[in-house]
Amino acid sequence: MTARVLMIGLDGADGRRIDRGSADGSLPHLGALRRRGRAVQLTAPAGVTDDALWASFQYESEWGDHGRYSHVMSFGSGRLGKAHWAEAGRPAFWDDLSDQGLRVAIIDVPKCRNPRSINGLHLVDWEVHGAYFPKPRSQPKAVAQEVVDRFGAARPSRCDYLMPALDDDDAREISEHLRGSVAQKRAAGLHYLTREPWDLFAIAFMEAHCACHSFWDFDVGHPAHDPERLARLGDPIEAALHDIDDAVGAFVAAAGPGAEIVAFATSDYQPNGSLQSLMPGIVERLNAVLAERSADWRCRLLPYSDNVAALRIEALDQAPGERGRDPAQLDWLHDALSALRDPATGAPVVASTSRPSTEALGSRAAGLPDMLVQAAPGRFPSEAHSSTLGRILGSPAAMRTGNHVSGGFLIAAGRRVAEASAGVRTMADLAGLARGALGRERRDP
Repeated sequence: MTARVLMIGLDGADGRRIDRGSADGSLPHLGALRRRGRAVQLTAPAGVTDDALWASFQYESEWGDHGRYSHVMSFGSGRLGKAHWAEAGRPAFWDDLSDQGLRVAIIDVPKCRNPRSINGLHLVDWEVHGAYFPKPRSQPKAVAQEVVDRFGAARPSRCDYLMPALDDDDAREISEHLRGSVAQKRAAGLHYLTREPWDLFAIAFMEAHCACHSFWDFDVGHPAHDPERLARLGDPIEAALHDIDDAVGAFVAAAGPGAEIVAFATSDYQPNGSLQSLMPGIVERLNAVLAERSADWRCRLLPYSDNVAALRIEALDQAPGERGRDPAQLDWLHDALSALRDPATGAPVVASTSRPSTEALGSRAAGLPDMLVQAAPGRFPSEAHSSTLGRILGSPAAMRTGNHVSGGFLIAAGRRVAEASAGVRTMADLAGLARGALGRERRDP
């Protein structure tokens, strides 16, 4: 046996597809794990980013405790900075296991802060979606260059917020690019997995993440779905998932029959929708109305994502970084935003709002956005109107076709992790599966 616990992250894979494919046999290796273990649907707060979800996995805590909500955050002084800047001294659960003398390997788990010295190896940002660093980093430091030299540099990504419509040649090129990336990750993972025995071996694949963003219009539920194109090209998302499934089978075989296996998808997907071009104007109009009403607070946009906008509320008489919130303020914001309609269709432009800083629990909850504004899926309005805010115009750009929605999926195979998975609900619970299988309790950092 080369790994006592093998954790495989399917970053950004649609949990419902993993559920369906592992149940109907179209993803045979994940299906085999499911038959000998347990399958669990995961949940997450509305509008949460993958940055926050991966922080929950690493730090074994919900976002109200770890405090990360995006890749760029507003810190106490009001200054913007990279999320990981505030996390340099924070141990991930594998650091704790390493400190307890266990041998661990962590390969391309996304959204990691700078790796610490470890009893084993930790590779960061080789082939991931949304890298935090300009080039791979590792402990030991030589591993990052070794991976590039032996298995190749990461391929340039075409997965971004802005994405013009892909013609057939573009779709084929990106699909082949992602399948090649799976092959690289598979080869590197097997190299290190079989090099020595590990107590914990964790690896993540990013290719389903990029495939779901880029090709969600191949899904039959997408407004722009073209059955003829699907018949002509096949489904690039399914192609990426099949390659990842084959890699899962290879890792499980290499880990050995006694290994405890945890495979998981971080979210579900839906058609993308965005208010990105309208939100600056909406916030400007909100603040103008507040000033007319002599209200003593204002709101501003925080960096967040293309399908969800994040607002910070600040009282005018407080120092920078301080703010006053009460339910009446948030109720007014919710009502003003919910009243906005797209004049072209009469439909609401805001699907829902949530209030992380007051609804989440934890020591860092107050630093989360005060309100999240979810765009209606499948819609990119160029105009919004309400009696309160008037007419607001925007110029929406061509954007990626799919985006995250709260969800996710877990398969736990092996006596210990299968039994313990009955209590798993969120990404923050997954580290406990590894601890339990390894007979290690969580220690305070």
